[in-house]
Amino acid sequence: MTQTLREQIKKLRAEIERHDLLYYQMANPVISDFEYDQLVTQLKELEASLDETQRQELPPQEVGSDLRPGAQTIPHLVRMFSLDNTYSTDELRIWCEKLTAELGFFPPLVAELKIDGLSINLYYKNGKLQYATTRGDGLVGEVVTANIRALGIVPEKIEHLSPMEIRGEVFIPVQDFLKLNETRAENEEKTFANPRNAAAGSIKLKDTAEVKKRHLRAVFYALGEAEKLPVKTQSDLIEWLGKLGFPITSTHELFHSFPALQEYCDRWEEQRHSLPFEIDGVVVKTDDLELQRRLGHTAKSPKWAVAFKFKPEEKETRLLDVQFQVGRTGAVTPVAILEPVYISGSTVSRATLHNEGEMQRLDIHIGDSVRLIKSGEIIPKILQTLPEKRPAGAVAAEFPKNCPVCQSHLERDLDGAISYCPNASCPAQLQKRLEHFASRNAMDIRGLGESLVARLLEKGYVASLPDIYRLDYEKLAELERFGAKSAENLRAAIEASKLQNFDRVLFALGIRHVGAVTALGLAEHFGNVDALAAADAEALAQVQDVGEKVAASLVAWFANPVNRDVVAALRDLGLRFSQRSQRVSVSLEGKSFLITGSLASASRKEMEDRIRAHGGRVVSGVSANLDYLVVGEKPGSKLAKAQKTPGVQIISEDRLMELFSS
Repeated sequence: MTQTLREQIKKLRAEIERHDLLYYQMANPVISDFEYDQLVTQLKELEASLDETQRQELPPQEVGSDLRPGAQTIPHLVRMFSLDNTYSTDELRIWCEKLTAELGFFPPLVAELKIDGLSINLYYKNGKLQYATTRGDGLVGEVVTANIRALGIVPEKIEHLSPMEIRGEVFIPVQDFLKLNETRAENEEKTFANPRNAAAGSIKLKDTAEVKKRHLRAVFYALGEAEKLPVKTQSDLIEWLGKLGFPITSTHELFHSFPALQEYCDRWEEQRHSLPFEIDGVVVKTDDLELQRRLGHTAKSPKWAVAFKFKPEEKETRLLDVQFQVGRTGAVTPVAILEPVYISGSTVSRATLHNEGEMQRLDIHIGDSVRLIKSGEIIPKILQTLPEKRPAGAVAAEFPKNCPVCQSHLERDLDGAISYCPNASCPAQLQKRLEHFASRNAMDIRGLGESLVARLLEKGYVASLPDIYRLDYEKLAELERFGAKSAENLRAAIEASKLQNFDRVLFALGIRHVGAVTALGLAEHFGNVDALAAADAEALAQVQDVGEKVAASLVAWFANPVNRDVVAALRDLGLRFSQRSQRVSVSLEGKSFLITGSLASASRKEMEDRIRAHGGRVVSGVSANLDYLVVGEKPGSKLAKAQKTPGVQIISEDRLMELFSS
């Protein structure tokens, strides 16, 4: 093996492993499935040029895995293999010809739509669901039983008593995916690249209530370990699973010739956008289950099945303009305004450019011709500009140095990717900032929600955070569908908010990267806003949970005179900017706590407040730095992890009560 070829293989393997990590564990792919498969094909070709001895010299290649470090896992009774892919009818024909040559006849083939979701494995014993796991690395899966049960998408009991692994795909319908991303965008949360990533990111959430909101669905079509089956073909298996109560699709068809199979693939490639869920191809399988067993597997894939993958549709259109949007936290996002083009089932006229770095990578000029795809067939993405078609005198699109709304000088986050408007009173940010300020975990102003904030802004009654405390309640009482009683209730809630402690006020200000827990730590460490505002990055870093990014954000925020004016005005209006000590004792001083499960004597938040009042610290996850895990009824996965983590003491609610008074 030449050194050059060895380096090529090593480099390509490393690139594929990086994309596996992004796809399986981070749910954040940066290339399409087609581009990924091209890399895999290129690697196979390079490795095929080696002789057997040279291939054995290569180290084992990492397998793509969705397993997270520390996650609870269960081995699959039968391995979950990956499918080989074909991207053209010629490649599919060759696969069919090889199968025919091996068997001596063209076997009946069943074709199913390839739903773009997350593979799932269910295990039933004595007719009862025992557990649910993800594909993991094919050999071992991550446990997601609680979330599958919470979704209510599979039966708890079935009329088949023999042990059986039932396999399928968890997915999110297109319309639910779009609504989820819209909500996340409004909350300035990272949006999902496509429905598959949304499903993968959702099924592993620790909060089952949040999982239920994601509207996940599933279809089932395969078995792993199975005994005493009443069916002998794949097509009958799907029907049988439906009778047992599992969701299935009715789009599978049986074929006895290649032309008919090809027509099915072509038809669904054309009609795929008419479906309520995303498909990225067709899966073709030998229908006879005994024949499947005889054909067996290669090291990675079944010989009796293959995926016919649809190529992502690309269109060319023209860039008309670049606009810049400002979100709640001040993040400035460039958006490409496009000449409308119909692609992958809908007309597209806008596409996000993410940040300044992406604009520079694409070398965007106004008037450019651009190549466009829909990432995951959903989200418009500009692949490249076409400089050879660039109009004469076309002007390069430039990222602004000042906020496009309030003209404040933009600042960069530490990683340099995102630009922010630091002005807390920027009109573009104001609606969301006011909502955040009044929210339950901040100032808790009941009644001051999204719709009323919008009306107050529309009427010009508020233009900054301090204006909340300067409202004219007589004018408010005259608002349509509001009235004197509602105005009086709002007045009472606003007055009561002045009693909130400094940490709540600090959180309410909406400083980037400063959450409720961090705000509490800062307020208790510095005591008042003057000491906090005067602190440099080094002093800030002495506070628990304050890293370089948080410290830089705080220094920048307090350096802005507009923000200092907001603090001064709120202080003059009666808000607390000194932390009242809530310490009852120091019995838990220096100890860290985490609660899992529901408690009998108080809500989780109330108990966390009591822990802090006795000097303890509440953390968000199990690690070697955790001292006590408090276990209530129906504990989550934190308990299993704590049992494996040296130094963590697992205690009951009653034992915690004893610690309060010790």
